[in-house]
Amino acid sequence: MWSTLSEVQAYLQNFHEAAEYARKMVEGYMKLYNPNNAALGMSAMRAGVTHWQAGLIEVGHGMICKAYAILMVTHGPTHPITKDLEAMRMQTEMELRMFKQNEYVYHSMREAALKNRPMTMMNEPTSVEEGIKNLFHRRK
Repeated sequence: MWSTLSEVQAYLQNFHEAAEYARKMVEGYMKLYNPNNAALGMSAMRAGVTHWQAGLIEVGHGMICKAYAILMVTHGPTHPITKDLEAMRMQTEMELRMFKQNEYVYHSMREAALKNRPMTMMNEPTSVEEGIKNLFHRRK
């Protein structure tokens, strides 16, 4: 049930809700399957990608790493899914590093990538008050 709800919400591009349902799906599978079950690894991969799409990079990276560890055991290092998962793991690791260095730049780059536009940088506001003052311009 959680899997279907997650897929529907992802299709509707409600990624935060999809991520919540995907997390519940993985928690349920963890209670049912043994820790190195391939179905658990595949569901962790789907949940990790959903969290990644929702912008929850830390949780998504954790789930993708968990899926990678499981699929290395069940499928082996030469399987195409494992190779794709390794590329995703490296990508989320780089994004997570960027997120921790400068959250503002990370979100700017993410929005530009999602909208398929080149990244344009505005100056980062030094304070909340300055950001609010510059948000509205007075007519002269």
